[in-house]
Amino acid sequence: MFGIGLPEMIVILAVALIVVGPDKLPDVARSVAKWVFELKKTVNQVKESLEDEDNLLGSVHSDLRKTGDDLKGKLLESDDFTWHEPGGPKNVDDREEDEVIDVDSGQEDGLSSDKESAPAAGSRERKDTSPDADNEDEEHTPEPTS
Repeated sequence: MFGIGLPEMIVILAVALIVVGPDKLPDVARSVAKWVFELKKTVNQVKESLEDEDNLLGSVHSDLRKTGDDLKGKLLESDDFTWHEPGGPKNVDDREEDEVIDVDSGQEDGLSSDKESAPAAGSRERKDTSPDADNEDEEHTPEPTS
């Protein structure tokens, strides 16, 4: 039970007989037996609870492993599994900060009178920065005005 052998049990009973006395010894023995029974019952409940949790974790672990294996298989079988290099930075429209675009007419108005008027917003061409772009496009891109 608790690693107590027969000689230890005899010693414990002898000490209990001397301390408690022969009149109350049966009542004390019943109380100790109830306490030991409740302790065993509680230990078994905790043990079962831990086993249930372990089984639950094991099933969740196996489900996750199965799902991961399925996803891995789908990714490896897929023809769309390719890596794309990110593109380079794109050119930003080089307008002055103090230029205002008139939304109704599509015209740009400069805030200072000494600035040249810029072309309409839709008339500027943007430079293609992709690696496949030809060098011919650079000739058609207007230089920013200063």
